[in-house]
Amino acid sequence: MGKLTDIKVRKAKAKEDTHISDGDGLALRVYPKRGITVKTWIFRYRQPGTGKQTKLPLGDYPALTLADARQAARAARQQLAEGIDPKRAHAAKRQENAEAATMQTAFESWIDQLRVGGTVSEKWTDRHSDRWRLHLKSRLGEMLARDVTRGHLAGALDAMTRKGIKEETRKALTTLNLMLDYAVNRQLIEQNPARLLKPKDFAASAARPRDRALNLGELRQVWAALDKALDSGSRLSPVTVAALKVLILTGARREEVARMEWAELDLDAGVWVLPEVRTKNRRGHTVYLSPLAVEILRGLEPLSGTGPYVFESSRRNLDAPEQARSMHPDTLSRTIYRLRGDEDKAKGKGKKAVAQADREPAPLANLEHFTVHDLRRSAATAWGEYLKTPPHIIERMLNHLPEDKLVATYQRAVYADEQRKAWEAWGALVERQVAREPGNVISMSVSSAKRA
Repeated sequence: MGKLTDIKVRKAKAKEDTHISDGDGLALRVYPKRGITVKTWIFRYRQPGTGKQTKLPLGDYPALTLADARQAARAARQQLAEGIDPKRAHAAKRQENAEAATMQTAFESWIDQLRVGGTVSEKWTDRHSDRWRLHLKSRLGEMLARDVTRGHLAGALDAMTRKGIKEETRKALTTLNLMLDYAVNRQLIEQNPARLLKPKDFAASAARPRDRALNLGELRQVWAALDKALDSGSRLSPVTVAALKVLILTGARREEVARMEWAELDLDAGVWVLPEVRTKNRRGHTVYLSPLAVEILRGLEPLSGTGPYVFESSRRNLDAPEQARSMHPDTLSRTIYRLRGDEDKAKGKGKKAVAQADREPAPLANLEHFTVHDLRRSAATAWGEYLKTPPHIIERMLNHLPEDKLVATYQRAVYADEQRKAWEAWGALVERQVAREPGNVISMSVSSAKRA
């Protein structure tokens, strides 16, 4: 038992620098400073080997209580028994803490590695960055990565669940897992505490995949609404109309269409070559353009043929105002919202916009809800249903990677001829049943569609 008590420590005062011993090397240093009494714990010992008298500051009272100070002194005596200098060990620990990665630095290092490696798209990294900035950084960013527990992560995810953003909560868990796996591989932490957390723990299980596919009659209504919007002199840009039609004709992703470059096109050959950096899976892709798609794209040459982008934005590049920039992919989504009468999503406005939409019904208000991505699914569905295109050809046309890794590794066939015939047949079918007055919608093979 030491000489000091909690009461003695609390009441201790001194007019000059004084050391009050508790025994076994532990002492309370008491001294006046600017009219107040300062109290700090020290551990006095002789250095192993040299025998030199040394003092190790343990911490200030009352932040460090008498019981805590005694425990720290016991730990120091144990180090001495093992031949370790407590002061050097303490300095090394402080240096280790100073160099330890915070969650913020771990996140930034992970994102930088992804961008340098080029294994994922810029859009993918941006979404992780936005998720971290909006939902995770404030709670986790300043913590040392090695000190983060499942409880800390669960607290951040619970806060997201309470906001009612279940899908973002599920994706935030994915962000944390990938980031902390990287930290383990770089030896920033010993293990990933997120791996034992599951989306169901936060009522954030994956939503059922969308399965909306528009039939030819519905696609005809979409095409007609786009044509009517141009004829009526609406604010809908002919560039946007063309982009949506090309999306239907190619089944490409909205980002791929919106940022299409003239350098990627060979209209004489009817070919659109997407480089690796522009695809979701970082695998180059060739789209064979039907005559109708080529016709639409040639129609844009007077509008944007002198710039790099096919679907040029009306806004200029903020960094270089004299340079053009591509259409933003969200423009395509907002256009569909507007045609469906969902003005809140189209313009980000409130009751006034909705009231206006009520007075003048939107041209596609009668259609079941659909999105731009559903147009891609609609094209793929039609390739199989109406053209009888084999599934493995459709997967190639969509630039999907095979789920079977063995197939992905050894099956390198491109089926270029089959893909070209399918796209040409789809263009012919769209021209006959979608772009013009529709006849009877019948099931067609690729060869019969070409004859039509």
